[in-house]
Amino acid sequence: MLATSDNILARDAATVWHPFMPEPWLGPKAVFTRGRGAHLFDEKGKSYYDATSSWWCNTHGHCHPRLVEALRRQAGELDQMLFSPHTHPVAVELAEALIRKLGPPFEKVFFSDDGSTAVEAALKMALQYWRNRGHSRNEPRDRFLSVHLGYHGDTMGAVSVGFLDDFHRPFSPAKFEVEQATAPYCYRCPLGQQYPGCAEACLDETERKLAEMGGRIAALIVEPLVLGAGGMIAYPVSYLERLTELAKRAGALVIFDEVFTGFGRTGTFFAMERCRHLPDIVCLSKGLTGGMIPLAVTAASAEVYDAFRGGREKAFYHGHTFTANALGCAVARESLKVFEEEDVLTRNRKLEAVLASETPRFRDLPWVGEVRHLGMIWALELVMDRKSRLMPSPANGPGWKIAEKLWEQGVWIRPLNNVVYVLPPYCTTESDLRDVLSMLYSEVSKDEHFG
Repeated sequence: MLATSDNILARDAATVWHPFMPEPWLGPKAVFTRGRGAHLFDEKGKSYYDATSSWWCNTHGHCHPRLVEALRRQAGELDQMLFSPHTHPVAVELAEALIRKLGPPFEKVFFSDDGSTAVEAALKMALQYWRNRGHSRNEPRDRFLSVHLGYHGDTMGAVSVGFLDDFHRPFSPAKFEVEQATAPYCYRCPLGQQYPGCAEACLDETERKLAEMGGRIAALIVEPLVLGAGGMIAYPVSYLERLTELAKRAGALVIFDEVFTGFGRTGTFFAMERCRHLPDIVCLSKGLTGGMIPLAVTAASAEVYDAFRGGREKAFYHGHTFTANALGCAVARESLKVFEEEDVLTRNRKLEAVLASETPRFRDLPWVGEVRHLGMIWALELVMDRKSRLMPSPANGPGWKIAEKLWEQGVWIRPLNNVVYVLPPYCTTESDLRDVLSMLYSEVSKDEHFG
């Protein structure tokens, strides 16, 4: 007999610890039993549009037939094997495809499980890179530079290079010390200046800091073009160019965390395609498998990898049980083929145009401070007063009220404090996207959510 949703929810409440959820939890909670395309379905068959792409990873939509078939086919051949030192064909094929897609200077990929582990591997690579090149305790490169409001995952190394108070405050005693660059939060510029006349003045202090102690910096780590969990803050390419140039001038490695921004989310396949100065290491996950199965990659340049040649004493002693899991690799390889053979990014241009065309009317609403749009990322920062830019209190209050109303209409969004965002799966129709934005417009227009 099929269990009722009330039964499942009660059993869930008794046994399951959900991520990022307070007790009691915020907003509605459902039992989803099926997914197809841009929609999820509960046990009663009600459809919900997945406006978050299920935590930003479900690029092609749920249960894409080609990914399902790739998973089924691989499961009948090889599921899991110890990836040290052995290999399997689909891991090699995926690595080759990623290196072709990334282009120079990338020549090696290191497999792991998710975004946090991709970042953790990158940080350890950077530290050991300098040790392997002969930097001693007397002249160490043992510090990192990262950006305020950046988020890089939830393992301790990733937490240490992140600066989101809500996420990271409880773990402060265990964080290692990191140098911090001012966030490129142009809407709330801490210097009270405006872009582009500011000439990235927010980086002047970082430039001074690097001039004083740049020789200690092992690597810069940054989310290119968009601070995701920080509020979907899309920022100027010129900021990223200057920050990267400053780090390279100080001799540091550069790590781009493309866990969120990769695989077409910013409009190009990788966000770094918009940059003149390329990183030495890049972290990938989320859209790598189209959101179907956990897998991550940390890609490195030949220069970085060469520092690990030379025998046992230089080996990278880091790994994961499920490194290069064959099921994940097969799905990721098929996902890349979907991008190529179905010309997904070209198709996305029509969806990006819909997002752009809807932007002006939202800017006129009294509760909208800023509309942010880059590629397939679209977000509203909600305020109590446009002139003062006063944030709601609590910050997530209006967002969750709006989310609950949209939920009743079959749209699932999940606010980031005072930011409401739409990250559509790439299989979305223009009609569905317009419908979702119209429903959102109607709710954001209502004074009752801001009382």
